[in-house]
Amino acid sequence: MITNERQYKITNSQMQKLKVAIGAFDLKDTTSRAGSPVLAKAELDALRSEYENLFSQLQEYEVLKSGMVGIFKASSLGELPTILIKARIARGLSQRELAELLNVKEQQIQRYEAEEYASASLSRLSEVANKLGLNISEIAEFRIASGLMEIEIGGDLPWNQFPVKDIYSRGWFEGFSGSLSDAINKADELVKDFVTKSLEKPLAAAARQLLRSNSAVNPYALLAWQCRVIALAEKRREKNQKKFKLSDITEEWLAKLARLSSCDDSPKKAVEYLENSGILLIVVPHLPNTYLDGAAFLLSSGPVIAMTLRYDKLDNFWFVLFHEIAHVIKHLHKGTVESIFDNLEADASGIEAEADDLASEVLIPQSKWKTALARYVRSRSAIMDFAHELEISPAIVAGKIRREANNYVILNDLIGQGEIRKLFPEMDFSL
Repeated sequence: MITNERQYKITNSQMQKLKVAIGAFDLKDTTSRAGSPVLAKAELDALRSEYENLFSQLQEYEVLKSGMVGIFKASSLGELPTILIKARIARGLSQRELAELLNVKEQQIQRYEAEEYASASLSRLSEVANKLGLNISEIAEFRIASGLMEIEIGGDLPWNQFPVKDIYSRGWFEGFSGSLSDAINKADELVKDFVTKSLEKPLAAAARQLLRSNSAVNPYALLAWQCRVIALAEKRREKNQKKFKLSDITEEWLAKLARLSSCDDSPKKAVEYLENSGILLIVVPHLPNTYLDGAAFLLSSGPVIAMTLRYDKLDNFWFVLFHEIAHVIKHLHKGTVESIFDNLEADASGIEAEADDLASEVLIPQSKWKTALARYVRSRSAIMDFAHELEISPAIVAGKIRREANNYVILNDLIGQGEIRKLFPEMDFSL
């Protein structure tokens, strides 16, 4: 989508070049070169398709600039960013003029529109809409699709759609001593109390969440799991008042944490290490239909990393942990993105790919991995030697080999299978 005059001029120039290329296209010569009339025609069709795409963008921008469009309607929050951009153009406002109305820099508006307001908070979206004279109606539903996207909700929550049986069986309704039947009958009251104790304004909180998944997630189970994590984190925070400082998370800090993986009971040592820096690590088994590996939350009291231990393997524990740490230090921001949920089996892009890359680099630097004998030989001795060189657990090396080879049958005896959950006996992973 074209958002300013500079983009309009560039797009128009590109379209004119395509027009010339299409006019000069020699189908016979291209057929001879490509060796197929089908391939030659496909090449011409591709040029025409791109021309039509640019023409449509130019036409849309020109119509908006003309002021002929005065009514904008979004049926979902997902459509709102595009509507805001179109409305700004139709109102005759430049990006600089809108920035002045919002008392921000022009570059901020350019960034918002380039990323379709992905980093803007709900309050900022509302402010922009107000300045543009748009009315936003609430959306009374969760909308979660596969991939990384916002969880969008509005209105009140249907408390009876939460997984009451699962919450009850795990003992999360604290202070409630009735039967399962009683819990189901009192679902509205019990679930609302359970959720609002952790999230005072669950609707506002949900608007600042991101989900990475490749499965159909139950949003109410996801929210229930988050509330349990927060409840446990707040209890832990009462005992540990250590303040988190982003400046404390240096490369040296990350490297030291990675070296802890070589110790006995390393996950427990990781919990203590993070807590000493003001980051709480909470383990809560996932609820059905959430498909979670981990999450990162930014609470008023500080950051929280949550892990489900869905896979009871040492290599998985350390990769998930560093992935969530990457979110804490790079992606969680008050008022914008405050919660990120991760199924690390899903495809990664954007901030998820960045978190994956940071986790991989800290655990096994690419400069060392390129020439590592273990990468190519894949023998036990080579893996042990390389892990010793890096001062990390051999499970991490074996896990990287398995992921890179996309072969999860090899090296089973080196990944620390069954070594994690037993360190957290307070959690019931059988439910």
